[in-house]
Amino acid sequence: MPVNLGAFLFRCRAWIAVPFFIFLVLFSRPGAYPGIAYALIITGCAMRIWAAGYIGVSARKTPFGTSFLINSGPYKYLRHPLYIGNSLLVAGVTILFNPPSWYVLIIIILFTAIYGLVIVSEQAYIRQLLEKKVGFKFKNCFGEISTMIVLVVIILIHMLVPKNLLLKF
Repeated sequence: MPVNLGAFLFRCRAWIAVPFFIFLVLFSRPGAYPGIAYALIITGCAMRIWAAGYIGVSARKTPFGTSFLINSGPYKYLRHPLYIGNSLLVAGVTILFNPPSWYVLIIIILFTAIYGLVIVSEQAYIRQLLEKKVGFKFKNCFGEISTMIVLVVIILIHMLVPKNLLLKF
């Protein structure tokens, strides 16, 4: 059951974040810590680019599309560096919008649950794969352009949304 649910969540992972981001915008408050937020966002982007350079585009398709287990680059040290990059991005964006504590708790719980199930599903899939050492390929990073575009839109929304029109809790 968790494996099937994780595979489903993997397929729709990009869209799951949309309603949570809308509420994040609605509950945002001025006075966030932009230096910390941007440091986390930049670190998350760097982690994703580093990981993407090794994993390539095929491994990021739905459903799981890799034919081997990478054991070089960030994958030498971490099993899921893309997800660690995602967690840093989510933390940075959350700090940037500065929602109430109860909403931060909801984001943490749901992010952990969703990615936990995805990881369980991925582990079941990659358990059968042989390990392979690969090198970094810059062309593999082009898939991260969509991540960068989304982040630019998020930052523009943060800069442009009037704070006095938002929900207060």
